[in-house]
Amino acid sequence: MGKEKQIRESIQKIANAGSRSSHFMNAEIVSVDSETCTVKRNGLELSDVRLGAVVNSNTKNLVIKPKVGSLVLIADLSNGQMRDLVIIGWSEVDTITINGGELGGLIKIQDLTDKLNALKDQLNAVVTKFNSHTHNVSTTGTAAAQAGVAAATTGQAQQATAFNKSDYEDEKIKH
Repeated sequence: MGKEKQIRESIQKIANAGSRSSHFMNAEIVSVDSETCTVKRNGLELSDVRLGAVVNSNTKNLVIKPKVGSLVLIADLSNGQMRDLVIIGWSEVDTITINGGELGGLIKIQDLTDKLNALKDQLNAVVTKFNSHTHNVSTTGTAAAQAGVAAATTGQAQQATAFNKSDYEDEKIKH
């Protein structure tokens, strides 16, 4: 038996410790790159473990990057040869990028709603003051001081309504 084959079989025995039919294993994250990571399994470091089923930086997809030191579940897609490993489960996630991340981060929906409603309250205070304001005016056309008040504007400004996060929240994706 050649040296390379002996090394490969030894590595497979270490990785499959006690479960030869399973092509799944737990490991600890050592480092994370853009599309792959290095994990530690039974004292052995395995590199080039894919973060997703497809490695192609030109493809817009879902990339889940686990935290260094966290545990992951890895599938061996090479039927025990440990050449084609991919993460399929995470104990802790560092970042999630969807479709290349071009739209930026997700919003904190309640914080946004609170800030919008604070702005709405300030706007409504201005509208209320505008709708109730009056001006002293001359009623006889002379320069002498006279008592009189001009009527409020006939077209009343409308009050802004409260923002409700359920009007713009997509509950299918949460963080």
